[in-house]
Amino acid sequence: MPPEQTFGQLLGLGKAWRVVEARFEPESSTFLLKVEETLALWPEESVRAGTPVVCHDHVEPMQWRHLNVFNKECVIVCALPRGRRGDDGRVYRVTPPREGRSKHFT
Repeated sequence: MPPEQTFGQLLGLGKAWRVVEARFEPESSTFLLKVEETLALWPEESVRAGTPVVCHDHVEPMQWRHLNVFNKECVIVCALPRGRRGDDGRVYRVTPPREGRSKHFT
């Protein structure tokens, strides 16, 4: 199994998100995980919003610190998508994939 798929399963991202890059940066002793949305996100967002939602654009990449992996820092990087609601055209930033799943960690 490729490391991207392994990290995606370990993070519990589901079908709406995927790890597209997993690399170790030895100079900073950090694992870097790049996460992107999949097409499966938009039907979920449409149900949540109660109206059809499509991808509008993406914000600048953001970083979140995660739990250590093999005693090395782990950082998640994601350019979160912004969705556009079908009923009123409002644009909003989609919630990060792990937000709210743990009380003390991202």
